[in-house]
Amino acid sequence: MHLDNSACNLASLNLMKFIDGDGKFQVDPFRHAVDVMITAQDIVIDKSSYPTEEIGANARAYRELGLGYANLGAMLMAQGLAYDSDAGRAYAGAITSLMCGQAYLRSAEIADAMGAFARYRMNRRPFLEVIGMHKSAAAAIPSRGVGEALLGAARECWSEALESGSRHGFRNGQV
Repeated sequence: MHLDNSACNLASLNLMKFIDGDGKFQVDPFRHAVDVMITAQDIVIDKSSYPTEEIGANARAYRELGLGYANLGAMLMAQGLAYDSDAGRAYAGAITSLMCGQAYLRSAEIADAMGAFARYRMNRRPFLEVIGMHKSAAAAIPSRGVGEALLGAARECWSEALESGSRHGFRNGQV
């Protein structure tokens, strides 16, 4: 489900750009790239034009963003993991969890400086519940096939997002 008469800025990160010469996924550069993309996408909201005034008003009120990735299959192959395997699914889950958790953490950091999205206050309790559910889901990602640094970062960023978001709210109604 999505809000009627709204807009969501979309962007993707190429996962293969985060594989080093030894074939390892680079967690810190990936987190940095997520921070940069979420910041840039949030800035674009206020600079964009929208097809109707209602869409523009909702886009600015909820500040929804869509950050995704490309080349998951190639990245799994580079890791020696079968696409349709338990280890491949765990690795993909950890990457996805890290990207989303880092995006929400960045959104909370921006909210600290710029304020939460306009409708955050009325949605605070359920919003924080959803972030808490994501934190729990990250804790349940199986470790088989997933490196300690990646899995640890995926779990850590959700804890940080929940803590920061509890204090500052979130700049974006969706990332």
